[in-house]
Amino acid sequence: MALKVRILSATLLLALFGLVMIYSASSYAAEIHMGDTFYYVKKQALAFAVGLAALFAGTKINTEFLKKIRWILYIVSMALLLVLFIPGVGSSVYGATRWIDLKVISFQPSEIAKFALMILLAGEFSERPPISFKTAVLPVLAGLAMCAAVMMEPNMSITMCIGLSMLTMLFCGGMRGRYFLLASSVAAAGVPVLIFAEPYRVKRLLAFINPWESPLEEGYQLIQSYYALGSGGLFGVGLFASRQKYLFLPFAESDFIFSVIGEELGLFGSLMVIGVFIILIVSGIMVAMRAEDRYNSLLASGITAVIAVQTLINIAVVSGSIPPTGLPLPYVSAGGSSLIVFMFASGLLINIAGKSALKKMPAL
Repeated sequence: MALKVRILSATLLLALFGLVMIYSASSYAAEIHMGDTFYYVKKQALAFAVGLAALFAGTKINTEFLKKIRWILYIVSMALLLVLFIPGVGSSVYGATRWIDLKVISFQPSEIAKFALMILLAGEFSERPPISFKTAVLPVLAGLAMCAAVMMEPNMSITMCIGLSMLTMLFCGGMRGRYFLLASSVAAAGVPVLIFAEPYRVKRLLAFINPWESPLEEGYQLIQSYYALGSGGLFGVGLFASRQKYLFLPFAESDFIFSVIGEELGLFGSLMVIGVFIILIVSGIMVAMRAEDRYNSLLASGITAVIAVQTLINIAVVSGSIPPTGLPLPYVSAGGSSLIVFMFASGLLINIAGKSALKKMPAL
């Protein structure tokens, strides 16, 4: 019960905190560009309401049913990724085609795809333990195909999230050491290849190394993030008092919302937010360790890996620890499809935790 409460509390706390910070980070830009101070907050609040239903559904769905339809989920998610490239369906922003625009609503298929892959890998790796090179080939190829589809958008950040989560699943599934080392080496070698394949990624890398060489171009966003985090000090400039949100920091309400958190709430507030994520991630690990069977253990591991990897990448980017790449902070950043899918994932963790608790109850 304690695990379920911790996961639910952390999820709701992060999502509600996200609504507050989205308002703070976006109110000025929303007024200027959309004529409505609450534009982004309204969209996120609607997504939160749907997310609550998704969370509840996640707690009730039969995880064995997800295992049975794992390949259907994978195929549907891959189809959605490829549908992006049908003219008039995929919506392009800043040169990237990542959203399916249905006029009434739009959503990002990659948000669904990464969790669909975790369900697939959990199902495949649970049936033939321990993981050998032979048994891993088909699931890994499926994962690489998904990475290729996401890279076509292009979206290197989600690709990295999927790739690192897939490596985590191989490790948790018990892949033999030499094969895991080979897979890790291939993945590590693929990162520079992807970077140097596109000139704009090379520019981002150079901007990461020395952003002040291009302070008004590639280095601009990282410098503004430094200003935000640096001006926050220990306790911040105060909630709603950010200066960087006045059109200085691009994507302040989404990919770089942690910069605004650091500016307004300081190091202390930032560590508090990180602490909530740690509680959620550690709870997910404990759910995986206590799960009733191998499949549910791997499913909890995959969900937790996605949450942990995406959180780590986002915070590393805004703090200048890795080259800039666009990736929302789970539960907190503006983005309806991201919030709904992550809340459903939290529901699945609660679901698995409940099963393990029920199994341990003494018979009457």
